[in-house]
Amino acid sequence: MRAFRAVAGLLPIVGLLLGCGSGGSNASNPISPSGSIDQAAMPTSPFGASWEFNGQTWRAIGTPPACPFPLTFITPINLARVTSVLYPGNIRSGDYRPHGGFRLDGPGETGAISVVAPMASTVYRAARYLVNGEVQHMFDFINACGILHRLDHLRDLSPRFQQIAASLPPAAEVDSRTTLVAPGQTVSAGETIATSVGFLSGNVFIDWGVYDLRTQNESSANPSWLAQHPGEFAAYAICWFDNLSPGDSARVRSLPPSGGQGASDYCF
Repeated sequence: MRAFRAVAGLLPIVGLLLGCGSGGSNASNPISPSGSIDQAAMPTSPFGASWEFNGQTWRAIGTPPACPFPLTFITPINLARVTSVLYPGNIRSGDYRPHGGFRLDGPGETGAISVVAPMASTVYRAARYLVNGEVQHMFDFINACGILHRLDHLRDLSPRFQQIAASLPPAAEVDSRTTLVAPGQTVSAGETIATSVGFLSGNVFIDWGVYDLRTQNESSANPSWLAQHPGEFAAYAICWFDNLSPGDSARVRSLPPSGGQGASDYCF
């Protein structure tokens, strides 16, 4: 649950030729680990788009396809194992966190759990890094309609994503700078990304940030707030609680906030 810095100069245009409902490669019959949203059935758009962050705002290059309506995501992990929720848009460990996530603190918890893609997307950036000698992975995914997902603190990866991680710079201690992933790595909704999360030391959690690049969020309408929260994510982060299947949404809202940190700039 740390703040991450992007490599300077790693914000060029990313070509995304994936429609909102098109599936990716190397996946069959993707299913939600805890929900029942069939995103594989979404219509495929013939249009592609690129998205770029110019240092202040995100913008589309070309004509992006329309996002699904309602905008619904597959929950990336099975909520039956989740014991508390990390709320997006609050201060944790002394830093502002636009992302949310889940903690797994049940008895005997090892962090061995499937992590799946919340929606069809393209792999945009990735990082592998060390925290006290333990390897962690982070991936950014962009759907061409303008939705970016970041999944972090992934420990063991699926074979496909391990191959992607092998192309990244060697892991270094507390260096989570991201690297652009070679174009063409499309992902199906529900495709397995990782098979364990968190740390072997027993600190088991996963970070999940969702960013709507099409428009800035309500909090950013306050100039003072916006000035205090620079960067590519804070002004675009959303509260994804109500973007899940009805059952998962209710489950998330029933869980306690992690560490009692229930305040949020996005979840009203």
